[in-house]
Amino acid sequence: MKEAPAIGLRYRVSWLLVAATIVVALLVLVALQLVGGPAWIRHGLHLAAIAYAGVVVAGQLRPRVRALVWHADGSTEITLRGNATGGERSVQGAVNGARVMGPLIVLTLRWPPRARQHLWILPDNLDADTRRRLRMRLGTDATGSFTSGNTDNG
Repeated sequence: MKEAPAIGLRYRVSWLLVAATIVVALLVLVALQLVGGPAWIRHGLHLAAIAYAGVVVAGQLRPRVRALVWHADGSTEITLRGNATGGERSVQGAVNGARVMGPLIVLTLRWPPRARQHLWILPDNLDADTRRRLRMRLGTDATGSFTSGNTDNG
């Protein structure tokens, strides 16, 4: 059997995911408004929901992982976003798991010492060819442990 080729991708912001997060946050605010109870509790929960949604959206707009190269032997080179004082840095890691749910692919990356990141890959943040090769690689994993959920042909 032929070895799977290396797959390299630059991780971009998914505007579909950002929009979905904002819609869910607005639905949470509406649900909190419909809950009975003292107004001060509702206002506190509103502030907490807005703050949490803001942190999540900020994390989505500035992802920690910039790029990923998944080699044929299973090893992974992960390029991380630099902090304010330094530039990008590259680390060796592994694709610890993956889930395919319709058009959504979620890769779980791990690298030393104990860092972990989930990459939410939707059609708007990865080109179609790389996405197809990634889905094929996940679908042909010998252990069968990577893929779950629905698959599509896109």
